[in-house]
Amino acid sequence: MSAQFDRRKFLTRTLAAGGVALAGSAALTACVSGGATSGSTDGFGVASQRLAWIKNTQFAGSFLADRNGYYLDAGFTGADLVAGGPTAPPIESDVLSRTFAGVSQVPIVGSAVAKGAPLKIIGAVYQRYAGCIMSMGSKPIDGPQDLYGKTIGCASSSEPVWRNFMAALGLDDSRINTVPVQGDPIGMTVGEIDGYLGFINSQVVDLRHKGFDIRATLLADMGFPLVGQTYITTQANLDNHRDKVKAFLKAEVRGWKDVVADPRLATDITVDDYGRTLELDRAATFDCCIAGIELIRNGDPRQQIVAISDEAAAANIASIAAGGLDLTVNDLFDLGPIREVFAENPDLALA
Repeated sequence: MSAQFDRRKFLTRTLAAGGVALAGSAALTACVSGGATSGSTDGFGVASQRLAWIKNTQFAGSFLADRNGYYLDAGFTGADLVAGGPTAPPIESDVLSRTFAGVSQVPIVGSAVAKGAPLKIIGAVYQRYAGCIMSMGSKPIDGPQDLYGKTIGCASSSEPVWRNFMAALGLDDSRINTVPVQGDPIGMTVGEIDGYLGFINSQVVDLRHKGFDIRATLLADMGFPLVGQTYITTQANLDNHRDKVKAFLKAEVRGWKDVVADPRLATDITVDDYGRTLELDRAATFDCCIAGIELIRNGDPRQQIVAISDEAAAANIASIAAGGLDLTVNDLFDLGPIREVFAENPDLALA
C-alpha cells in the first residue's frame, strides 16, 4: 500500500459515504418520505430499521426483538431490518427516505444535522463507543502520542469519527499518516499500516481468532467519550408519531435485555438465522457478543439500556464540537421518548 494519501479526495469520498454531503435544509426536509413517517391503519405498520453494518451480533438486540415478537407486542405488524455494509447507501439518507429508524454514530449524525438534516438521536445501545485503535502487539499503540509518525488505516465511513477524535485531543494530524482502508485491517498484520481505526467488538475479535496478537485501545480510554450504536429517527416522527417512536424503543430495549441475559442464544440466532448467509464463525461471534455486552453495561445494577444521561449527552456534544460541529444537546438529541418508556415500564431496567 502506498504511504501517500490525498486527503482532499478522501474527505470528498467520506462525506458522500458518511451521509453528510447533503444539500440545504429545505432539500433535506423534502427528502423525508411519507412512507417513512406515515401511520398505518393496522397498528404502527412495519418497524423498518436501517442497520449500520452487516447482520452480526452488533444488532442482536433487534434480532431478538423480532424473533421473540417484541415488535408485535409493541403494536407493529413486523420488522424490516435492512443490512448495511461498505457499499450501502448512507444511513442518514435511508432514514430520511425509506426507514423509520436507523443505527449510526454521533459524529456522523452530528455532521448530517449540522448540514440541515432533520434527524435526532433517540438512544444508544453502547454506553461507550466501540471504536478503538488497533495495532500489533509487537508495535503497540497505547495512547494518543503513540500515533505520531504512524500510518493509520481508516474506513471512509469512520473518517468523521477519526477527524473529531484528533481534533478533540489536540493532535497534530500532519504528523499522522491516515490512509483509506475499507473495512479490513488485515494489512496491519503484514506491516502495510501501523494501526487501524476499528471496532473492539468485531475486527479485533476476528483477528485474534485468526491467531494474531492484536492490541486494542478504545477511543473513550484515550479521552474521547462517545456513546455508540445510536438510534436515530426524523424530527417528523418525533413530532407526529411519538407513540410509534416509544413503541420501537421499548421493543429494542426488550431485545437487548435478552442479549445481556443470554449471549449464547444471541450468538446462535445471529449465526444460524439473521446472519446465516455470512457464514460467521460461531466462537468468534460469541466473543464479539460478549465484547458488545461490556460496552452496553455502565456499572449500574438497575441500568436503563439504550437510555443516555444528560451528562453523557453533554460530553458527546463537547467531543464533536472540537471537530467543528457547533451543536447543542437539543440540536442532536431527543431523549424524552426513551425516558418515558422507562418511566412507564420500570421493569425494563436491568435487574
